[in-house]
Amino acid sequence: MELRDILLILVALVLAVVFFYVFIWLLPVIIILVIAYIIYIFLKGS
Repeated sequence: MELRDILLILVALVLAVVFFYVFIWLLPVIIILVIAYIIYIFLKGS
């Protein structure tokens, strides 16, 4: 393997870790927004 290949693998790993942590942070926010929207629709209907 060349040095360029090793650098590309390292960059890919760093990006994968960053995307993983962003996804872990965003997932609860998205779930909370969906639940709040469902409750809003439920309350608006009654």
